[in-house]
Formats: sequence, C-alpha cells, structure tokens
Amino acid sequence: MEIVGYGDRLSVARGERIRFMVSTPHPQYEATLVRPSHSPQLRRDLDAPLNGTHAGREQALPKGSYVRFPRPVPRPAEFRLEAWICPTAPDAGEQGLMTWGTADGLFVNAEGAVELRVGGSRVTTGVPLRRGEWYRVAGELTDGRATVSQTPRRWSGDARASAPCDPAEVAEPLRIGDGFDGKIDAPRIDGVASWDFAIGIGSTRVTDVGPNLHHGETVNMPMRGVTGWNWTGRSDDFRQTPGEYGAIHFHRDDMDDACWEPDFDLEVPHDLPSGLYAIRLRAGGAEDHIPFFVRPARGRPTARIAFLAPTFSYLAYSCEHSGTETSPSISPEERERMNALLAPEDLYSKRHELLSAYDHHSDGTGNCFVSRLRPIPNMRPYYISPPIQAAHQLGADLHVLDWLSTFGEPFDVITDEDLHHEGLELLEPYRVILTGTHPEYWSEQMLDATEAYLDGGGRFMYLGGNGMYWVTSVHPERPHVLEIRRTYAGTRAWQSAPGECHQACTGEPSGLWRFRGRAPQRLFLVGMAAHGYDVALGYERLPASHDPEVAWIFDGVEGERFGDFGAIMGGAAGFEIDRVDDELGTPPHAVLLATARGFSDSYQAVVEDTLMQDSLSGGTVNANVHADVVYAEHPNGAAVFATGSVTWGGSLTHNGGDNDVARITGNVLRRFAGG
Repeated sequence: MEIVGYGDRLSVARGERIRFMVSTPHPQYEATLVRPSHSPQLRRDLDAPLNGTHAGREQALPKGSYVRFPRPVPRPAEFRLEAWICPTAPDAGEQGLMTWGTADGLFVNAEGAVELRVGGSRVTTGVPLRRGEWYRVAGELTDGRATVSQTPRRWSGDARASAPCDPAEVAEPLRIGDGFDGKIDAPRIDGVASWDFAIGIGSTRVTDVGPNLHHGETVNMPMRGVTGWNWTGRSDDFRQTPGEYGAIHFHRDDMDDACWEPDFDLEVPHDLPSGLYAIRLRAGGAEDHIPFFVRPARGRPTARIAFLAPTFSYLAYSCEHSGTETSPSISPEERERMNALLAPEDLYSKRHELLSAYDHHSDGTGNCFVSRLRPIPNMRPYYISPPIQAAHQLGADLHVLDWLSTFGEPFDVITDEDLHHEGLELLEPYRVILTGTHPEYWSEQMLDATEAYLDGGGRFMYLGGNGMYWVTSVHPERPHVLEIRRTYAGTRAWQSAPGECHQACTGEPSGLWRFRGRAPQRLFLVGMAAHGYDVALGYERLPASHDPEVAWIFDGVEGERFGDFGAIMGGAAGFEIDRVDDELGTPPHAVLLATARGFSDSYQAVVEDTLMQDSLSGGTVNANVHADVVYAEHPNGAAVFATGSVTWGGSLTHNGGDNDVARITGNVLRRFAGG
C-alpha cells in the first residue's frame, strides 16, 4: 500500500468537523469525498472543499510502550536502581529497563543479560535471563565503581558483576520500559523515587510514593492490571489484592496513537444524509479509502430506522493478520497457507506490526488494546477477508446499507461508540434498530441501553452472527482505545495469563458476556453456536412459521427453503452462526421460524459448549451446529427479530435485492417501523 490514511473519528455528526491524516511516499496525491457501495448504481463521487491534489509525505508509526516523566528525574552522582522484572523476549535484542537515553541506566543487552551503563562504561552480569522468570535486578554506582546484579525469585543462579567507572552527566530524560518486552514491578531509585504501579491501574498515571513526587505517565498503552512478582493466586481481581498487581507489561509493538499530522478536514454539511462515506486517496496507481459514518445532528434524528454500525467489532479486528508470525499454536504448514492468503492490506499491517485484538505481540503474548487513531487497512469498504475470501465487517455491512438505501424508508446511522457514550437517549427516538453482520464486541453500557430500549417498547433486528459475545471496555482517559481480554472460555485467538482476567481500565470481569449472566440469547434470542470457513447454506422454514401470528414475515416467499445464495460464502447461513438456547435465555415465547442444518465439519461447535474433549464438534455430528431465524414479541410493543448468521447481510443484495432474504427482512422492518 503506497498510500494510507485514517480519520480522527469513525462517527461524525452533521455540522461537525473530521480531520484526516495521510501518508504516502509520492510527492502528491488526489483526495475525493465518496459514497461507497457494492452497487455501481449507488456509488457516488461527491463535491467537497477537500477534493483535489494534496502534497504527499510519509509519516512514521511510533510503537513501543514506556513510562515518561513531565519533569526531569535526576541521576545522582552516586545511585542505586532496583526493580523486579519478568522478561518475555529476553533474546530480542537491546531493551531498556530504567534508562536515561541509551548510555545510562539498566538495560537488557543484546545477549539477554542485565547490564548497567554509566557514561561510556558498561558492566553486565553475563548470564542470559530466562523468559517468564521474575528477577530482582539492581544497578549501583558507589565510590567510582559500578555494580550490576540479577537474582531469580525462585531458582538459584544469582549473577553479579562490578567494574571501575567514571560517570558522565546525564542529559536525556528518564524512561521506564523503553523497548522492553516484559513486566516491570516496583522500580525505584534510592533517595530519588519509588514508583507503585498498582496505583491508578485504570489510568495512564504512574505514581511516585516517595517524597519527591516524580509522577509519570504511560505511553502507547502498556498492559496494566497484570500480576506482579508477589502474586499468590488467592485472588484474580486486582481490586481485591492491589499489592499483588504492581506490575506493568510493556511491549515494543504497543501503539495507542499514531500521532500523524492532519492533512485536511471536512465540515460535514447539514444536508448530507446519514450513512457511510469515505475519502478516496489515489497516488501513483495506488488507492485507499478512509471510511467514516455520518450521523444526524446530535439530538435531532431524521428517521424512524437506525442502523447500528458495529464499530467496536471493526476495531477488534482492525489490522488483523491472523497472528501467523507469533502464535505458538500454528504449525509451519498452516502458517505458510495463511500467509499466502493475506491481502495487501494485511501485509501492510504485518510489515508495520499493527495489531488487532486477535494478534500476538512480538513476544508471543496476546494483544488486549486496539485503537482507532492509526491506519486500519482492513477496515475498508472493498476489503476481502482472507479466511472466507469475501467481505467481512465493514464490507459485509455495506451490503446491508446498500439494501437499506433501496428499501424506500429513510434511515439514520449510529455507531457502537455513540451508543456506549450516549446510552438509551440515543436509541429512544427510533422505532427500530438494525445491527450489522458481526456485532461481536459490546460494552456494558451498550447492553444496558439496549435492554432499557426493549423494556420501553423498542424493536430490534439482529441481522448478524456471533453478536454480543466479548466483554469490551473503553479506556476512560483514551476513548479511542478499546480493551478486550480473552479468558478461559470462548472461541479465542489467545488466552489471558492466570490472574489477568479483569479489564484494567474498568476493573470489570472480562471474557464472554455469557459467563457474566448476560448471554446474547437473553436479549437477542440467539447466541454463538459454531464457526466455519467453507460454504454457507440456506434455511428451511419450520411449521411455526406458518402460524397466522407470524406468517406475515414470509409474505411473498414461495416454498419452504430460502437463502441458498449470497455474496458471502454463497448462502445466508454461514461463517459464524447463532442458535436458540432456552437455558441461556431465549425467552419461552420466542418463535423459531427457520433453521439451517447440514453444515460440514469445517464448522466446529464453540468450545464453551464442550465440557469434556471429544470428537463430536463438527457440523456433521454435533446437534448444536445450526443457525436459527427467530422472532419474539415482548410487552409494551417491543419485538426482536434475529437471523443467526454473519452471511445474512451478503444475501440481501442478491439479484438486485429481489430475493427471499430481502423480502423477509423487509417484511419485518416495515412492520417494526410502521407500528
């Protein structure tokens, strides 16, 4: 990708301003405001002041987390530095522990041993650190002699070295963890500062409990709420035993904000319809699209229908390149196969070490933070996802938006981020809310607002699969950052370390909503059943669908089978599929209208349904591997319609929208919006 960019937000209201950042090696590029669509008839170039030629420049991607200090932390003429450290990539080259530039302080050297540098002098223990082991490390300068030591917490193997030293003055600012992969706990400089990382875990603040108050701040979102050197395992909640969570886990590929300089902006016209838009960038034959959603002016909805764009899920998948380089569970053969499928967008993320919530850090640990303030090459209208060789996330939702654009009813677009911050007030004006195809990542605030919306008589159309699955938190100080931790159940790309299953930024339990008593079936009738990557199927109507109370849903539909077509995997039921489950909360009055069965063994039942290992998880043998279409009416006029499949949206636009999936969806939407 020779040109790439991002906006400073994903959702912008009419009358508000959005800024765009661009990087390209070409001396100039063209920018144009466009309306994306899978249909050439709906695709538009739009007039805007930003349209035209702009000067090109390359912008860097600063990565790596550390602690910095707003005022200088001195290095005394004589000193002692101490900390507990747990390296996770000790053989990855030089790494900073407590450092003033590159010439002073405690380091892990290129050989993986602890080294003290003072001026031009270096002294090292000479003993490589072991991955995942806690060490007490120290560096001391006394009477012209430098001494360094490393002492493992559990095993023998103390190492110590000393040498004469002639110190020079320090000009660089102090940093903690700069370039380090691993945990640091209880760092201190005798007589200068003593930092307690257990204070302010949910923030970016770092507190000095010594008298000089050399407080600092974290940069690039290192992982907090992680177990320290003294964790006993008696509690896995850092709020209960904060003294055992005094560590910060740094990674050399962490990123919070790319901090690119803006190139141009757009003040959204007051008459621009709510919907998906993009800035098309072109340079030297290369092209990119920076997507963003326009919502109505705040507090002024313009329609009865709202499409809820699953931007939290877009961010969870942002920059995903499948963990092919770092995941220890992938065989060399599978890694080669997956790498061969990667698109240019994936290769950009891989080359620049941009991580999704599915990827691993370079040290092999899972990545729990994702940010929208960076390039996201796979969050593009026309991106093709390698595993399914079809549209996914934003591109799949574009099929839904294309269909809505031809439905004949006006609609607004709102986003997960809007719902998280504004809650019920955002939903209340609308008679019906539609989801995207894969709304997997939900915050507590989103669930609370939607439950209140339904209690008040709202109507909800869940047009996707694997929705409302993972607990998702927004960082209170960095609202562009999401936190997602993978606990010990759920279909997961990596697993949290023991004791690290609470969200650092909120303190709430992480993992699946199902294990917090809020399985998606409770609100949305269905929940995750299985996932597969070969083909999608159609649905069979069930006897209950002919009951006069619900038969209107199938007006215009002939025959007992529908959905054997679509732009995503060839059918309306596939990729990730959902099913009813009474025990998990599907209400007793819900009507099961249709089901899709007969999936291959490419489709595997979710691991949270398997209590003991067996060979009965595939679609040919497991009764839970099916997708369900369900309808339920609730008190106060509330109602929910659920389709149970990620690929449903890709079938809406088949044959120009003249198909049974579109008819069924349209029948429900018309009834929900009309009263």
